[in-house]
Amino acid sequence: MNFELTDELAALQDSLQRLLSDLQARRAATDEGTAWRQLAELGVAGLLVPERHGGFGGSAEHVLPVMQELGRAPVAVPFLSCCVLGATALATADDATARTLLPALATGELQVAWAHDEPARQGEPASPSTTASNHHGWRLTGTKRQVLHAASAHQFVVSARVDGDAVRPHPALFLVDRDAPGVSVRGLRLVDGTPAGELRLQDAHAVPLRDGAVDASSDLEAVASTGIAAICAEMAGAMEAAFSLTVAYVNTRKQFGRLIGANQALRHRVAEMQVALEMARSMTVAAAVAAARGGLHEPASRLELHRAKFLVGRNARVVCQQAIQLHGGVGMTEEYAVGRYLRRVHVLDHLFGDATAHADWLAHAG
Repeated sequence: MNFELTDELAALQDSLQRLLSDLQARRAATDEGTAWRQLAELGVAGLLVPERHGGFGGSAEHVLPVMQELGRAPVAVPFLSCCVLGATALATADDATARTLLPALATGELQVAWAHDEPARQGEPASPSTTASNHHGWRLTGTKRQVLHAASAHQFVVSARVDGDAVRPHPALFLVDRDAPGVSVRGLRLVDGTPAGELRLQDAHAVPLRDGAVDASSDLEAVASTGIAAICAEMAGAMEAAFSLTVAYVNTRKQFGRLIGANQALRHRVAEMQVALEMARSMTVAAAVAAARGGLHEPASRLELHRAKFLVGRNARVVCQQAIQLHGGVGMTEEYAVGRYLRRVHVLDHLFGDATAHADWLAHAG
């Protein structure tokens, strides 16, 4: 599938590539806050923010090149959590809320974190067990897990179930301040080193994104659609980097006086990696187009998104695992980059449902 970048996006991707290469080169000397400020100065924070609020007004297709570059040079910045998931959710808010928050998000000054996954309901788009009650103001009670970049977030966009005598139970989205009473965050690191946290809410004050805390089922699907497309793009970028490292290694490493890449068995394995990579690239573009076209709300687009998440996740694991095996012992070391890509793919595969969950959906849909 062909996908042409606009001149603006091509220039942004080129600038981002140079900056990320520089950040990678001095990883130990650059903290996460500094890295994020430098990325925000490029304008990436406002890609999905509507133009009327100071952003680019883009869609999932515009996020694709940014996520690919972040996959190739993984840097711990809150772009996915804040500028993809958070921005998509805030774009559905009442205009007064959007006017207050989105301009600051577009400049990188405000960080919001998407809080939806729960211990018993990981990956389910519209089934939060966190409860919302309206007694002299909205209050939330529940626990959210794997909240990406929770420690650096100023606000959380939280999904909760609205119960009550006057309303039918339904999911809604709320804004929760980091410093509000009843809010606690337990910081942690995921297996790839990404900062995350567990968000605990105990009768915590919250503000609904839309007046009356109306049913947000379609909003949750919009966030999931954009998130799946972005995650597929990042996994594709990680695959490309792992593949490039492997090709360079087998073409320079010698054993018994000859390049190991001259062995036919290894050439076949590299060829299989390239086939898997090309499949993932095509499905990544298909996911971005599907998310922009209608997402999980539209049947044909829903099918494309589930198919893409399944195929990209499966092929990403294959490519990164093969990359480690073809590197031999050095591929197993903590310091060598190829292992970081497998760990990152492992984390991304579990966001918004892993390959197995999407395969189950496809099986039942057929």
